[in-house]
Parts: sequence; structure tokens; C-alpha cells
Amino acid sequence: MFRPSLKSTWSLIALLVLSVILFVISHRSYVTIKADYFEQKVEAAQLMESFMETLKAEQQKLGIPFDPINDPNSTGLIGTPRTTITTDRGLLSEKQAALNPNLAAVFVEEFSRHGLKPGDRIAVSITGSNPAVNLALYAAISVLKLEPAIVVSLSSASYGANLEEYTWLDIESILRQKGLLSFGCSHASLGGKDDLGEGLSESGITALRDAMSRNKVKQIIGTSLEENVQARLDAYNSQLPAGKRFSLFVNIGRGLASVGSIPNANQIREGMNPKLAEEIFEPEGVMMILAREGVPVFSMQHPRRWIRNYKLDDGSGSIPKPGVGPSFSVKKHNVTVAAICLAILVAAIVAVIFFDRQDRHFMANIVDPDEEL
Repeated sequence: MFRPSLKSTWSLIALLVLSVILFVISHRSYVTIKADYFEQKVEAAQLMESFMETLKAEQQKLGIPFDPINDPNSTGLIGTPRTTITTDRGLLSEKQAALNPNLAAVFVEEFSRHGLKPGDRIAVSITGSNPAVNLALYAAISVLKLEPAIVVSLSSASYGANLEEYTWLDIESILRQKGLLSFGCSHASLGGKDDLGEGLSESGITALRDAMSRNKVKQIIGTSLEENVQARLDAYNSQLPAGKRFSLFVNIGRGLASVGSIPNANQIREGMNPKLAEEIFEPEGVMMILAREGVPVFSMQHPRRWIRNYKLDDGSGSIPKPGVGPSFSVKKHNVTVAAICLAILVAAIVAVIFFDRQDRHFMANIVDPDEEL
């Protein structure tokens, strides 16, 4: 007669314990997967953080007060609602969102995907309205070792670089003096309506011209928007060596000499815009003219959209840590460890089945002496 052994019960208990142990091991095993251009993106984010820390320390030395309400982290990159060099209303939320060192990684990825290489020449149009975005762009340019020709519309919307004694050119000059930047704006215009500073007071225009003079930047001051557009084109072309061309035109903000008009700015797609030359704009800004000449165009007007699309920390309450987030790396369960744990468990199950069958076979062949009687 066959009598089942209790070994099967203990085997199942052992399998249960082993299964739990292997599950815990596989569940807690992660591997970090780095995103494309990881090293350059981290370096750019860290450089932007250095920009911000340097500017904060310098502003404290200069005795320029911080806004404790709108700029609680005391970055100095959030201006005031209104000054003599303020052109129009700006969104405070856009300026605050850009106070993120990881925004520099966005430019690194976009430019790298486009195929820019060290030494490539780019034309850049910026404004004073969002200095943090300018810093992110500059950090990416530095890390990628690009050769920029930069023109700035120096006036600013509210909450930008709109202090008469602390314009974008002054911010830029500090970073150059500290050895953090090797390039800067070559030319500057007044910005504002028609890029002529229309609507600004005489004292505001004087303050902008003084900033250009003390920072030794060439002035673009025409009599019409068309003149300023042409002057910018001349400024860019004057910085191109013979036989060279720009690999990219980068526009930050809504400087009218760059976009032509506010309706144009609303129509322009952000990011890389390969079909810009096929669209009709009136009047044309620098970006449309260069696009028709075959220069690729990249535009950023709303940094919050980019921060959301790249899943960056919005920095609510604090400055995000550079190099952290899904744009840099992600943690995923380690498939190799999980596969090894599965293999061990399967082997254990097979072993238990094998030995259990052997044991049952052995027991089945035992002759009961009582049965022979």
C-alpha cells in the first residue's frame, strides 16, 4: 500500500519562502538608464546653477535688493513690475518657472538632436524679458562649444531684467568678468515697440543707451523697424567668416525685430521650425528672412511649456537640483536580476517535482509484509 510522505508539504513551504525572497530581491533591484546626451545635459545644468549662484552673490555685493515675495529664493533674476525700461506686461509665472538649472538641458537636447557640433556658428536673438532663459541658453552654448553671434533687445517686460542699473548686459558682463562666459552680446537695440523703444520715457531710453555704453556693446538704433531688422542682419553677417554660414538661428522671446510682429509671434511654432520659410508673415523679422535663406530656426517663447514637456521639476518653493529628473535618467526594474530570480525559482520547482516523484516511486515499491501474509 502507498503511503504519501510529509516531505511534499515541507517542499511547498520551502518554495513559498524562496519565492517571497526572490520577489523582494527582484522588486528592489533597479538600474539607472541615462538619457541621450546625459553628460552634456548635466554639465549645462550645473553651469547654469553656477551662473545663478554667482549672480546672487554679486547682487548682494552691489546692494541691489531682492524681491522677497516674487523672488523668494533671492536669485535676482526676477525684476519689478514697472521701471523706466519696462516695455509691457510680462507673466511672472514664466519668469519663475525658468529659474530652473535643468532648463539648460532642454537646449542641449534640442541642439544635439538637430546635429549641431562644436564650432558651429549660430545667430541668436534674445531680450531682457526673461534672463533665466538666456542663462539656460548660454550654458548650453558653452557646453556644446558653439560659436554664437548674439543681439539683444535690451528693454524688458515686467519682472524681467528691468532695473536701470542691472540690465541683461550688466548681468552678462558679471559672468564674463568672473570667467564663467567667453562670449556675449555683440549688438543691442532698445527693443519695445518697433524695436525703437517707443512708449518708453526719455529717461528710460537714456538708461538703455547708458547700459550699452558701459558694457561696450554696439548700438542698433534705426528710425524704423525695417532699418533695425536690416541692421541686425548686417550685425550677424559681419561676424561670419568668409564662406561660412549659420547652422541655426535661435530666437528667445518676442523681440519684434526677430519675429516681425506680435501676431507673427502667436503664429510661429515653438521649437525647431523647418517649414517657417513656407509660411507668409507680414512684416518679416530676422527669423523669416534667415529661414528663406535656408537657415534652420529654433524658437522658445514659453518656458513653462518646455518644462512641462520635458517633465522637469517646476521648482515650486525651491530651485531644482541640477541633473535630476527623467530628462537626465530614469530608474527601472533590473530585468537581468528579475530573470535570474525567475530562473532560480523555476529550477527549484523542477528540483522539488523531480525529487518528490523519486520519493513517491521509491515508496510505491516498498512491499508491506502484512500484505504477503
